Amino acid sequence: MNRRAALSSAALAWLTRAAVAQEAGSAAKFTLSCNLELMFPRSMPHAARIDLIAEQGLKAFSFWGAGGKDLAAMEAAQKRHGMACGSITGNGKTGWNTGLTKPGSEQAFLDDITEHCVTAKRFGCQNLICFVGATQKDVPWEVQYRQIIDGLKRAGDLAEKHDVYVVLEPLNPVESPQMSVLTAKDGFKILAEVDHPRVKLDFDMYHLQLGEGNLINNLRLGISKGWIRFVEIGDVPGRKEPGTGEVNYANIFTALKGTGYSGFVGMEHGSSSTPEHAIQVVKKVAGVG
Repeated sequence: MNRRAALSSAALAWLTRAAVAQEAGSAAKFTLSCNLELMFPRSMPHAARIDLIAEQGLKAFSFWGAGGKDLAAMEAAQKRHGMACGSITGNGKTGWNTGLTKPGSEQAFLDDITEHCVTAKRFGCQNLICFVGATQKDVPWEVQYRQIIDGLKRAGDLAEKHDVYVVLEPLNPVESPQMSVLTAKDGFKILAEVDHPRVKLDFDMYHLQLGEGNLINNLRLGISKGWIRFVEIGDVPGRKEPGTGEVNYANIFTALKGTGYSGFVGMEHGSSSTPEHAIQVVKKVAGVG
């Protein structure tokens, strides 16, 4: 290696160390939002789950659909603890099947979102986590893709009317190969083409690690482009709290702090022990109080 190359290499190494140090020293601007579905006993009322996470020092919660839940009790628990609602499901009836991929399904997709806007308003929630449907085997992909783009533009207009966001969640080809959006790369492409301020992406690292990897680079890219509005965590394999699998969440949270991300981080995972244990592990690795 000649002198110029050596100096260049040394400078690059110094810049890399400086960038990592800067990220590591950044304070967390995000808010942890504990999902009420996966880490709790099924018999435990959802309002009691809100009580528990508040006792553990969290400031926000997320949940899926309204079905089977005592919404009045949940709303009372939310108000009692002064908590935010980070996200709810945005189209539970259509997202996993017809979505926007099946011809003639667009209005049902939009009606589904409208219905969930009522629940979102009740809990002061702005993030509606949505899926755009399964791949239709008898429809050319080009047709399905165009329907996704056009339908999400209309969904964005609807979301703007209700002061919410349609937040597209890519799944993974290991567990959900039938679905139409399975990587951050595909999600970013769709968002770039839709180009609507009310249509964003849910960066669910459990799904994206299973199907794509490259988490930190994609996280930084998506945030820098303004595409990512919601982030979710869960380790692989097993979908439990950080430290139970292969994902280096210490590095991921350091990178996330470095981006200045100030949205919600959804804890959509189970627990290897108890909900209290999982919450405290996440708080520690995330570097929050």
